[in-house]
Amino acid sequence: MTNFTPTGRRNITVQKAIKILYKYGIDVSPESAKLLLDFLYKFAKLSVEQTLSMRSEQKLPDKKTQRYLSSKRIKKQK
Repeated sequence: MTNFTPTGRRNITVQKAIKILYKYGIDVSPESAKLLLDFLYKFAKLSVEQTLSMRSEQKLPDKKTQRYLSSKRIKKQK
């Protein structure tokens, strides 16, 4: 994860992550908690980017309206 540069504001601090994990019986060091947070933020960013790119490639509407759903059903039946 050396090529990951965090951008933006992070809402979960290392101390908060340690407290949450400790609550569920997982004891981690601050270094491990920082690595875990870096991974989770990177994973979330990649997930959002993938969803947005899929949406732009498929040109899906933002909301699935009844018209959109019924037109898909008609195409499948043909």
